[in-house]
Amino acid sequence: MMKRLILFSALITFTATLAIAQQETESPDFETALELYESEQYEEALEIFKKIDEEKAILFAGKSYFALANYFTANDYLKEAASSSDRNIRQEAKYTLALSYFGMKSFAKSLDQLHELITDESRTGIQVDANRFKRQLQQYLTLEQRFRAVQQSEYQQVGIELVQSAKDRVDEETYRVLVNEIAKTERDSTYREQLRRELLDQEGMQQIISQYPTPPQGMVYNIGVILPTFDERASEFTIPRNLYFGITLAAEEFNSRNPNKKVRLHFKPSSEDADSTAAAFTELVWSNHVDAVIGPLFSDPAVRMAELAEEYQVPMLAPLANSDDINLGYNYTFQLNPTFEVHGRQMARHAVQELGLDTLAVITQTDALGTSSAHGFRHEAERLGAHISYYIEEDFASMGFDLSEFTKFFTTDQAEIDSLNYTPSQGIYAPFTGRPANTLINLLMTDLEVMNTDMVVLGSEEWESANLTGWVDRNVDIYYSQAFGATADTTEAQFVEEDFVVRFGLEPDQFAKIGFDVAGYLFRSLETAGNPRYLQQVLRQGRDYDGLGLRINFDGKRVNQHVFIRPLSQSAREKFGDGLN
Repeated sequence: MMKRLILFSALITFTATLAIAQQETESPDFETALELYESEQYEEALEIFKKIDEEKAILFAGKSYFALANYFTANDYLKEAASSSDRNIRQEAKYTLALSYFGMKSFAKSLDQLHELITDESRTGIQVDANRFKRQLQQYLTLEQRFRAVQQSEYQQVGIELVQSAKDRVDEETYRVLVNEIAKTERDSTYREQLRRELLDQEGMQQIISQYPTPPQGMVYNIGVILPTFDERASEFTIPRNLYFGITLAAEEFNSRNPNKKVRLHFKPSSEDADSTAAAFTELVWSNHVDAVIGPLFSDPAVRMAELAEEYQVPMLAPLANSDDINLGYNYTFQLNPTFEVHGRQMARHAVQELGLDTLAVITQTDALGTSSAHGFRHEAERLGAHISYYIEEDFASMGFDLSEFTKFFTTDQAEIDSLNYTPSQGIYAPFTGRPANTLINLLMTDLEVMNTDMVVLGSEEWESANLTGWVDRNVDIYYSQAFGATADTTEAQFVEEDFVVRFGLEPDQFAKIGFDVAGYLFRSLETAGNPRYLQQVLRQGRDYDGLGLRINFDGKRVNQHVFIRPLSQSAREKFGDGLN
């Protein structure tokens, strides 16, 4: 499990701790708990702090709960400590309470705590930290968050400063709306107009060029992970385990690369049951205040999670689910595994743009997963100007898998073509899926070989395991699409794989690499967004990501648009090499 990190650890000072230690001799129990706390063993420290009936122990019990991201309970302890007559305890409690409210995304309450601390008559080092954090927080907020904080703050001065700090970040009309909003908080009509004039007359600073804000120093992003758990003896056990290992390694790599911001993972087990997965998602949102969630694996729970992601406006990244139904109408669901429709569209682009084919046939099973691929292929090919000579969608099982009734259209006998008015096809797309796939592949290729075809054959992922005859291998160009494959620079991939072995004692398999890539893309997007409220936009518009096993390009959509087109036959490999793209 990843080492726990304190939210805003870079901002939390131990000024109060040191002052307390100088004022009196600590009890052995408190000293022991403090040593555990400072070594980030928060759960162990908490058990001791809760047993000590002293104000400083109450403070550090609250700080321990806060470090564990248990904000609600932390706030109870911190509020009690904030009423202390001891200045050091009171100020440390208020500061940590401000950080806790920030972690809960209660920005008005966070700013109110900072205001109370900063305006305290005493002048201490922690007030310097509070001032710095306040300025960073004011610049961090989105317009919506800023507007709500202005409305919800108990202090007019907090609202005024929020409006002032927005002047260089919003357009003139929006700034006027904010000014009018804060002016409403003033009951005295004379002073209300004076406040409005003063805010509107202030000279604006140079407009901020950056589209996204810089997060406060020490920012920690809470990331939920929802994956199924299996018995260690089950064949499926290693899939979620290795996915999580990959996610963990990506988190540790992010944390080592970013001294001023961190990610914290929160794991929740799930199953194929949609209700239990939904409950796990809700708990992550309400209890852990997550900024994004990775998971689940299965398509049915993913559909339910997509509904909740939309309701809570928390981005969800599904690493393996590829159903075409998951994304319908949902703006916060991102599928890293391209859907079947995307496979079809990308194969059509390869056929038309790379191979130069303009007359194409399609053959697919009825009501199969590959049917979506066939539809996507047809629409994209026609959009690119190609002609679909034949579109065959049938229940082949009911016909005893006899394809001859359909493959006759692909004869190379010119006399037969002319007499029966067949349309010659340059290529055929056959996205066979499921159990019948290998049977249909073999039957199709047998018929094409008998006809001595020169057609290009395009297939789905199932074609990877096709057994080709020597003649077909040498003479027919065959390509298939694949979602996953090695993409990263060899040196970078080698470093990551070595780290994985050292960290977990295992060689990273495909699922470990996918976990690393999904998390890596998410964390890179957080680095760009700064504020997680911009994350959805950044995920959709982010630049291409070349990972260990995934190439990610959402191209403004919510489904990864990249698939690999692989050459299967020797004839195709001679033209395209390994065919990685």
